[in-house]
Amino acid sequence: METSRPKICVISATPLSVYFFFTEHLRQMSQWADITLVYNKNYNAEVQPIDAPVIQKHIKIHRRVALFDDLKGLISLSYFFYRNQFDMVITLTPKAGLLGMIAACLTKVHSRLHIFQGEVWSSMRGLSRYLFRSADRITARLSTGVLAVSDSERQYLVDESVVHSDMIDVIGAGSISGVDCDRFRPNKNIRVALRDHLNISQTSIVVLFVGRITEDKGVFELVRVFSRLAGIRSDTFLLIVGPDENNLKDQLQGLVGVEFVDRLKFIGFTREPEKYMAASDILCLPSYREGFGSVALEAASCQLPVVASDIHGLQDAVSHEETGLLVPVGNENALFNALSCLTVSPDLREAYGRHGRSRVLAQFQAKNVITGYVNYFRKSLIVRENC
Repeated sequence: METSRPKICVISATPLSVYFFFTEHLRQMSQWADITLVYNKNYNAEVQPIDAPVIQKHIKIHRRVALFDDLKGLISLSYFFYRNQFDMVITLTPKAGLLGMIAACLTKVHSRLHIFQGEVWSSMRGLSRYLFRSADRITARLSTGVLAVSDSERQYLVDESVVHSDMIDVIGAGSISGVDCDRFRPNKNIRVALRDHLNISQTSIVVLFVGRITEDKGVFELVRVFSRLAGIRSDTFLLIVGPDENNLKDQLQGLVGVEFVDRLKFIGFTREPEKYMAASDILCLPSYREGFGSVALEAASCQLPVVASDIHGLQDAVSHEETGLLVPVGNENALFNALSCLTVSPDLREAYGRHGRSRVLAQFQAKNVITGYVNYFRKSLIVRENC
């Protein structure tokens, strides 16, 4: 008698996280399970529908706190779970985790897995920190399995009493999807062509930021530091690549002197970040919080040195003074010094870049990381079925 395929629901507040980090997982899981993907279709229309053989369901899960809308989202999820009788629920983002785990418990879903990818409360203080951390504690408490995307994030969650050490794991050396090293690699032809397209000389120094343009990514510090660099070196450029979710472009441009504004270039969302990495010299990621910082690995695979905040997650993605430089979070002088050091030293950039790609090839290739996750999901299903 043929065994029926398990039914798995994957939930993310927005499709962007799935598009960049989880699509291949869905494709592989679909080979042995029926997958439903839930997200709020009102976000990130540019990446929809997700290119995977899954059922896609719209439920209004908001990223920000909205109590009435959150209650409606919880009711919608609970009803959807009740109707579909899933064997497993996997949640990828904080709000999806909280609502998804509550709904899954209410409807008695046996396997409930949450993946922590950065804690919004880590840079907060006071009551806000307490409330958001408490929400993550609830998510962890209601889960039957918890993953962190880096060893340092796992330790942070344990130290903050969000989850007990016995309940949280890291797959391999970390990250959620690893890096496709054939896609993210040095490419001299793309470097020349894209620089010509952007009207940047081949000898200029290009600093790159890739990610959501939000305050907690450290973009204000980065632009202020770039303005200082631009005043010293006339051959420096800053490319900011990613969606401007909070309409910060005008504010950021206002931080740069009029004589330098042409060297600050906003690219917007792209499906091909690897092209901008190939055309750049340094990646800078001065985030306040990251679960891992996958873009740092992708840049390293393109042989870019990385300057990043010395925070959990990025401490795993960047090997200090081997693949890049880690600086105290929010410290503009330290960020300026690190970027200045790399802009004047092509030998150091080359050494960090070469070591970075070697490290990614050895520890973070996508096929190995994704296989680790898919095997974990499948094993979790089997364990629950045997309980």
